[in-house]
Amino acid sequence: MRVYSCWPLCLSTLLAASPVTAQILSTFNTDAEGWTAIDNLTGPNPTYVTLGGNPGGFIQVVDGVGGTATYFVAPAKFLGDRSASFGQLLQFDLQVSVIANSSTAGVRLTGGGIILVKLLTPEFLLPVVAPGWSSYAFRLDESTAWRVTSTTGPLATNTQIQTALASLTELAINGEYSTVGADGGGLDNVVLEEGSAPPIIVYNAVSPNGDEKNEILFIQFIDASPLTQQNRVSIYNRWGDLVFEAENYNNSNQVFKGLSTSGNELPNGTYFYRIEFASGLETKTGFLSLKK
Repeated sequence: MRVYSCWPLCLSTLLAASPVTAQILSTFNTDAEGWTAIDNLTGPNPTYVTLGGNPGGFIQVVDGVGGTATYFVAPAKFLGDRSASFGQLLQFDLQVSVIANSSTAGVRLTGGGIILVKLLTPEFLLPVVAPGWSSYAFRLDESTAWRVTSTTGPLATNTQIQTALASLTELAINGEYSTVGADGGGLDNVVLEEGSAPPIIVYNAVSPNGDEKNEILFIQFIDASPLTQQNRVSIYNRWGDLVFEAENYNNSNQVFKGLSTSGNELPNGTYFYRIEFASGLETKTGFLSLKK
């Protein structure tokens, strides 16, 4: 069992905390909250309904062009730099006016020159007929089968999802799932989560001497969140020379244990680290002590 302690002092240690999740949401308790609708590149604004939501009010749209999907389109507060939503959930409630028989894309995200789409099926059932409601939750990373450009496009990578979220220009949720004319649907309780990774703790004492204490540079929480899993750890000697670098450091197979990138043993002394994150989180820097 490896033991990690701080000697002489963990001066670079950051206080640990639980992840904090914020929310951008529309509950439609008083009005349509700026949501619009689009049907074949145009369309009327949705109708605000005061009762019958899940609970309270909701917005409703009727299909105006046969054979095309009608989307609810989110207002500005859901758009822009939504990098903090990577790895978090997009949630919403839907209902339809007639029995659903079409599995056109349920959600469309556009940003950074990338269009991401997600079917409600086969992973999820199609919405139920009013007055019932169906609830959906999609994680914004590779664990959910987002596709690029169309429902038959290639599966989106984490990098593509991050790119779209970093400059989101459209969040659209399909409101009707039938080939019947003049069908429609309702939308309620849209929630876009924004997460933050737990602040990492750098145990800056490294003593790779086989006693199972401080054998590696242990960076607690670095692999605990999608916001920190894609990272680069660089270590420099006192003259500023790069002696070690690893992509996606994880305290396991990507780890610093007193060896250079080429595998040479490094001398005892003080070194400096730099930790960068692909998600855009603030770069972390500090020093470490290497003593065999």
